[in-house]
Amino acid sequence: MNKTDKAKILKFIIDELGSSKVSIFAEFSGITVKGMEELRREMKKHSSNVMVVKNTLARMALQSCSLDEATKFMEGPNVLIWSNTGDECEIIKEVLKFSKSSGKIKIKFGVLNNALMAVDTLEKLGNLPSKKTLQAKVIGGIKAPLSSLVYNVKYPLTRLILVLKTFSEQKEKGNG
Repeated sequence: MNKTDKAKILKFIIDELGSSKVSIFAEFSGITVKGMEELRREMKKHSSNVMVVKNTLARMALQSCSLDEATKFMEGPNVLIWSNTGDECEIIKEVLKFSKSSGKIKIKFGVLNNALMAVDTLEKLGNLPSKKTLQAKVIGGIKAPLSSLVYNVKYPLTRLILVLKTFSEQKEKGNG
């Protein structure tokens, strides 16, 4: 690879690291081409990308993005998984799931909204419910008191109507 190609790739990595919502660096060893294709396919479903990165280029990109402390992890064969548009937690979940199922990928660290994240932090984020689940819980939490209010306002009126109806029926039987 010539210097021009390396410069283009470096610029690409820097741009993607700077603009991505989430980036995950992982070591891959012993993964087959089929396994890597499967990882790419799964990540594509979650609007994320996968790229094998050269350690020297990754170190330069991390330094350029003010993530110097992450450069120490750039040993061995590494893959970069990132997304600019997808749900961060879903992407982290998918990478963790693939890592556990294949045993061929070991997460080293992540970058979430330009902040360095350790593996244990990524695992905690990966265990959170999805964004849609959390939104449904919030909506349910908002809806429950309103439903209760409607019931509590409606119930006394319903009881009053039933009492009046019963009284009316008894009066008709008594007069009839």
